Amino acid sequence: MSHQKLLAQQEILLDGLFDSWPAVQANADLASQQAWPEAQYQRGLQAYRSNASLLAQRVLGATFPTVRRLMGADQFDGLAAYFWRTHPPTKGDLAQWGEGLEAFLRTIPELMLHEAHLPDVGALEWALHAGLTAADSEPTDLLPLALIESEFPIVDLVNGKNFEDLESIQPQRALVYRQGFKTNCISITKDA
Repeated sequence: MSHQKLLAQQEILLDGLFDSWPAVQANADLASQQAWPEAQYQRGLQAYRSNASLLAQRVLGATFPTVRRLMGADQFDGLAAYFWRTHPPTKGDLAQWGEGLEAFLRTIPELMLHEAHLPDVGALEWALHAGLTAADSEPTDLLPLALIESEFPIVDLVNGKNFEDLESIQPQRALVYRQGFKTNCISITKDA
């Protein structure tokens, strides 16, 4: 089999994993070329899709634990699977996947109506996650990484508090920084 033909088959398979109808049809054609029964091929494809959904749930859940906690596991896991299909990874390292979740959450009208704080929480969690691969600083130095403005108490939420725990909901400006080997966030005042 030629290198070009193998690459084309891999591309068809990848497209099929993300539920593209033309790709599903192309995968059926690919199965017939390989002399596999289509039903067997479709079961295999479904196994890959199921595995990808579970992987998406684990990867995003590890990167966005507060968003997952606030949304609830079932709702978040469904969102993670959908995000995987509509915004698939573009790099081989899955730890680099998820940057677009904040913007994606902002496109969901029902979520923005009832849980408008989630995109800002997602932005903070992504900044904390991305900070894990930032350059180390001296233990006494602070290396600022991101400043996130929010109408919501996002630092408090990421630190485990719920709105019910807060006496009054105050906007927060989150500073994400690296100190030594550790990435942190604090709430700072607007004039700081």
